[in-house]
Amino acid sequence: MIFALALGACAATSSEMRRAEEAYDQARFDAARTWLVDLEDIAPSMDEPMRARYFYLRGMAEYRLGHRLEALHYLEVAHEIAGENGRGLREEQRDLLARTRAELEPVDPLSHRPPPAAAD
Repeated sequence: MIFALALGACAATSSEMRRAEEAYDQARFDAARTWLVDLEDIAPSMDEPMRARYFYLRGMAEYRLGHRLEALHYLEVAHEIAGENGRGLREEQRDLLARTRAELEPVDPLSHRPPPAAAD
């Protein structure tokens, strides 16, 4: 019985992650963020690849919404979980993660805040 409940919870988590990924891929960043916020309490129990994807998507959704400090936080966590090999992330996600982290890296060594967005 407990196994069935755990399996059901895992399937629900995977389904919700798919919805968040689909929303992100469709540039519906608010919707993706909403799905991901709902999954936040479950994230620690996800397997490593899914957890890396969760934090990557959460960081990129925050970035696309202009929430640079939040984006930096979640992308740093994604990088830490994925490691140098990018476990759980596709190649294009690994590349975008590296570029976005570099853009958000604080310039002031005494600050944890990313630099402001470049004016278009």
